[in-house]
Amino acid sequence: MRIRGIMNVTLFGLVIGLAASRAQAIAITDVSFRIPPAVSQNASAAQQVAGNDSVAEINKLSGAFAGDTWTLLDKTDAASTVFNNVTFTLTSVAGNKSGGWQLSWSGGGLPLNMDFVFVTKAARDWGAYLFESMNFTTAPMAGEGTFAISWLNNGGQTPGLSHASIYGRLANDPSQDLDPRQVPIPGSLLLLALGLGLLGQSRKGARHS
Repeated sequence: MRIRGIMNVTLFGLVIGLAASRAQAIAITDVSFRIPPAVSQNASAAQQVAGNDSVAEINKLSGAFAGDTWTLLDKTDAASTVFNNVTFTLTSVAGNKSGGWQLSWSGGGLPLNMDFVFVTKAARDWGAYLFESMNFTTAPMAGEGTFAISWLNNGGQTPGLSHASIYGRLANDPSQDLDPRQVPIPGSLLLLALGLGLLGQSRKGARHS
């Protein structure tokens, strides 16, 4: 009976630990980023996911994250890739529960207007933070941000950063979504067309008279 009681207490503790790890949800204010001289801004959306981040998992995210396909740009424990002729390099210190991170870029594809997702992986979860329509230029060619892990591990403690990742996609340009057949015609052009039509009709009538 005593062994069963100990087992029950142990199982209860595990359940409480798992619940606690989910009780503390992430927020858009957990991560910030700025490209000098601009001021820091927080993410526009955030989601917490169990497991490990990957291109496939990022492209499963819903809401503001959904849309065009995401590409892995860099991960702090892996080599960076080239995106639209631009190479991004992400740096951060593993093990920290909060701190700073840096992003630098170079290449012939600049300037580049892009959405990106900054990911923090810690314990068995990862957080995805969306930044939209960021303009990467040749001056400067580096930005900086802050992060804070806001969920708990199975032991009820805030885990340290395992790695950080960044995923990107070209920012949506509303002007590119317009069908040329649906582009509104300015009123002045409509008046000109109407005037030319009336002029043609008057000349046609004059020839018949």
